[in-house]
Amino acid sequence: MAFLLDDILLAPIKLPIAGFNWILRQVQTMANEELLNDQPWKERLIELQMMLEVGDISDDEYKAEEAKVFQALRDIRARKEEIAHQAAADRGEESEGIGIYTGYGE
Repeated sequence: MAFLLDDILLAPIKLPIAGFNWILRQVQTMANEELLNDQPWKERLIELQMMLEVGDISDDEYKAEEAKVFQALRDIRARKEEIAHQAAADRGEESEGIGIYTGYGE
């Protein structure tokens, strides 16, 4: 009974905090998805290749933009590897590298 009374009395304090925490978790999830999404960069690379082929940009402009795209893709891969290493460490595993399961060779 005492716990129920505590819950009722503390609800005006606990509920806004819980709601705020939920919102922060949602924002963090969306930010992580955006930071780890490499699809827009891959699409940008295809767009640059098409622009080069039709003559909208020069070779030098293409190379400069291509370098930016590849750097962004390397950064995303590094973030993904860091997250995988952290997840392995949280589980108490040590990993030399990241393995990708393909299902072949069994």
